[in-house]
Amino acid sequence: MTCNRCISGGCEFNVKTVGTCDVSRIVINGSDRTNLNWTEISAPEILTIPELKPDIEALDQVYANIVLNNTKLIETPFAYKKYVLFSFYTLVNGLPAIIPGLVSTLTAAVTALVTPALDTTLTDALDVLEAALLPLSGITGVPALITLVQGYQTAVTGLVNNINTAIAAVSTAADNLLIAIATVPFSPELICAAIQALLDTLAALTTLVNSIIGILTGMLNSLTAAAAAIGNPLVTAAVTTATGILTTLINTTLPPLITAVTNAISAIITALAPVDCSQSCAFELIPNTEGTCLSGRKLIVEGVLKQKIVYTAEVDAQSVHSAHFEVPFIAFIIPYAKFEGLAYRQGIEVYDPETGGSKLINGYICGIGQDITVDLCEEFVIEKCIEDIYVYALDVRRIFKNVTIFLKAKPIASCN
Repeated sequence: MTCNRCISGGCEFNVKTVGTCDVSRIVINGSDRTNLNWTEISAPEILTIPELKPDIEALDQVYANIVLNNTKLIETPFAYKKYVLFSFYTLVNGLPAIIPGLVSTLTAAVTALVTPALDTTLTDALDVLEAALLPLSGITGVPALITLVQGYQTAVTGLVNNINTAIAAVSTAADNLLIAIATVPFSPELICAAIQALLDTLAALTTLVNSIIGILTGMLNSLTAAAAAIGNPLVTAAVTTATGILTTLINTTLPPLITAVTNAISAIITALAPVDCSQSCAFELIPNTEGTCLSGRKLIVEGVLKQKIVYTAEVDAQSVHSAHFEVPFIAFIIPYAKFEGLAYRQGIEVYDPETGGSKLINGYICGIGQDITVDLCEEFVIEKCIEDIYVYALDVRRIFKNVTIFLKAKPIASCN
């Protein structure tokens, strides 16, 4: 530090930083913390001998002791840079070559399930049953049976529409995912939201497809019971034709078609599974704009420096006297970085947007949108010592004194 110029008793200083702030040393090799958490403070002051004491002729001895009153771990701002994991980046960029084909396969499987089986075979069977029952509406119980069949026709139409809507939603969600992947700059948040939307549509389609057999089984049982209750041979014959078709659909036609759809859905989910949004990013601590290495945590240490100065008095008897002084102080220590639920790692491969390739960092792996929360649930014991004492008698009543205090924090326990 050099004084460039002085104006009216004030100086403008040119401060030059010496060395480079390396925040990777906030954690030594990822585990060794014992030699890091320390600080030094100096306590310079001018001490005045109390009025009742005689003047100083010569300083004899100086004693100093440190008493610590309070230690508190607090959160402080910290600077960091976030990256996308390179494995996440490469997996995501491989999806455009896979997803369109898998969605096409799923669409074809759903079409094969809906068009011939539900929208044609089952719908036609219910239409034929209704037409056969209408001339028999004068028979007790038949009008109620016709209403039941009409309700089934509406239910089947609704089921078909819901399945078609669901597969359209899957296709749209897949297109949105491809758009998200192609978006510049690369956005894990956008991509993960698109993946979740696609998974949600696949889950909705799975629920619909898995409900088909149950719905048709319910129809079969209700129609059989209704025909038996009416007990008319013509009604029984008409219902038996429809229930025969239902039985064939339930036992023979539908199972392989449903299996094809569920397999196609599983193939898409399997392709998306390696893209882990909960382990997609990494960050490293960096110096702040002042070049200061901060970890997000600060230990505040409060204490008292107790001092006793023994001197020979400037009197004929040459008596020895002592003066006692107490100086309160506050110091802080920057401990190693620690974040809730995150572990420090070295050599994390991340995507470097500046080069379009990969780079290695030392830091922490986290998920999309995960809060980076400083862990304050740790206790420290403070080791203290007096490193240096300098005293000088300015005159017979005043003493200049400087004490250098060394404080070292050692972790002893974490909260449960």
